[in-house]
Amino acid sequence: MRITLIQQSIIPGDKQANYARVEALVSEAVAQSEVAPDVIVLPELWSTGYALAELDSLASAEGKEEADFLGELAAKYGIWFAGGSVAAKIDRGITNRAQIVDRNGRLAATYDKTHLVPMLDEDKYLVAGDRCCVYPIENITFGLAVCYDLRFCEFLRKLALKGAQALIISAEWPLVRLNHWEALLKARAIENQCYVLAANNTAMGSAPFAGHSQALAPDGSTLCRLGFQEGLAVAEIDPDTVTQIRQAVPVFRDRRPEIY
Repeated sequence: MRITLIQQSIIPGDKQANYARVEALVSEAVAQSEVAPDVIVLPELWSTGYALAELDSLASAEGKEEADFLGELAAKYGIWFAGGSVAAKIDRGITNRAQIVDRNGRLAATYDKTHLVPMLDEDKYLVAGDRCCVYPIENITFGLAVCYDLRFCEFLRKLALKGAQALIISAEWPLVRLNHWEALLKARAIENQCYVLAANNTAMGSAPFAGHSQALAPDGSTLCRLGFQEGLAVAEIDPDTVTQIRQAVPVFRDRRPEIY
């Protein structure tokens, strides 16, 4: 399966500009190779940026506006979108919602960010989700996570225990903690023996983001990686590789949950 990560320089508060940029990058992703991507992964809050104080006016009902936009692109190019979160208005408030859209343009699954960042007062603007999302896309099962979720090893392990062979991390991870981003992504791949597919914002400004979107193999090796530039990164993933690595080092068989 071919995965394309979109590393976007997101403009806070300018949905139309962000829509246009995503459309251009998706078109580029499809055109750059004779083989189109099967799945495209977008960053966290790709349509609005990290404009928390403005989300009340920017968020769409249930994230439908963004789902419809991605649905049109998915149907046009015959691709999936997985991850890539949006500000979605729900009964309880506004949630940070990752979406999976299938090749026919249908919204297939959603995940609401579980862990809100206290250092950035996210709980003042957002409501947290209360469930995991593990979803099969053709022959591979994916688990969804958003940014700060990455720090919670037990959360990502839960996705792996539920069958995830690839973990999608959509993020607006800050430059000041780039070293954490690199270390945590590799750790999550190695400890869960699964692919990690991470798409980040790369916008620079008063609070710059880290970029460095990347795909990691189940042994922690790097399949593709960007720096600070906006652009695309492509990786091929295979569920048989997950099986082989889990058989070679049987971490899941040797767990002792009755102790810990």
